[in-house]
Amino acid sequence: MSSVTLTAEPNLKRPPVESEVVAFPLERPPLKVRRRESAVSPILLPYFIAGPENRLAAFVARQETSVFELGNPILLVGPSGSGKTALALHMSVRHANKLGYIDASGVQHMPAIEFARRFAEAVAADDLQHLRQEIDDVPVLIIDDLHLITSKPAAQEELAQRIEARSELQQPTVLTCRRLPTEVRGLRPALVSRSLPGLTIAISCPVGRTRTMLLTELALQLGLELDDPLIQMLDEGLEPTLPVRALSAAIRQVDLWCRMNQSPPCCEAIASAIQSAAPDEEIPLNKITNTVARYFRLKAKDLRSSSRKQHIVRARSLAMWLARRVTSKSVTHIGEHFGGRDHSTVLHAIRKTESLLHDDAELRLASEELADKLGC
Repeated sequence: MSSVTLTAEPNLKRPPVESEVVAFPLERPPLKVRRRESAVSPILLPYFIAGPENRLAAFVARQETSVFELGNPILLVGPSGSGKTALALHMSVRHANKLGYIDASGVQHMPAIEFARRFAEAVAADDLQHLRQEIDDVPVLIIDDLHLITSKPAAQEELAQRIEARSELQQPTVLTCRRLPTEVRGLRPALVSRSLPGLTIAISCPVGRTRTMLLTELALQLGLELDDPLIQMLDEGLEPTLPVRALSAAIRQVDLWCRMNQSPPCCEAIASAIQSAAPDEEIPLNKITNTVARYFRLKAKDLRSSSRKQHIVRARSLAMWLARRVTSKSVTHIGEHFGGRDHSTVLHAIRKTESLLHDDAELRLASEELADKLGC
């Protein structure tokens, strides 16, 4: 394994070079006084390891001045498990500390779905003003996972108003979302527009040397000393886009195998971890069909029908493409599922969809959102 530069303290005079991997300690609200409803997952490491894929996030998070001088609200965008919540808490706690808050009272972390629930309860109890006052007054507010309230239009409108009110009061707000709000189907225009005027930071799951360093550090945390060949074997055997939590699970599997077999780390332990991290049983074709149909507001039988209506053909072809991509089913089997079509028809639909995905942004977004819904 090639060496990396692991920098624990910020050095703003010299930006990291492209190949550098940096680390910085993560600030968190004290555990004993965190708000119970925040449901913040425990951090896996007390520091954030970032490579070139998260260079901007690392640069911003390590600044001595408040990140909110760069924009408000701060929007962190990235896949699940990429570290959005950890960075949101880090930035928020550092700012709250500068304001004189040394406990968790300066930061409120609230998942968007929790905000929607509390909004509904406040409306039902005719006590909306109390919730508004609470949201507006908290020194730093974190709203996590905006993409999970696409089915809550009234809550979205209220949240948009609260973000605007906080901006006018110069109260810092941090938002997280799996994708840019403009790319999330179902988010209201008001919420989208209030989310973007500040600073948007893209976060990626660890890759390359960053992932290698993470695996090594996670192993050391458990007292496992994996040599370079074993780390490389594990890295190459795991899916390339796994979040940090999944990497941690793989390391724990290695540790479990070693303890069960009273053996030091070895190839067999690594192979066991790779096998455990492999995807579960493949997704049924019925689930793909139903998910695609719901997304395009169609019925599953429409995708299996002989209809040549353009919007149905488009959805059916995308469903076939997904089926070929995420299952081991043959094109003949896929064709039989989608109304008894022959293999040449399925191949044509798949190739046409692949071609369209390069230039059709709307279809590409649909494919990404459907992949998320299917968990693949």
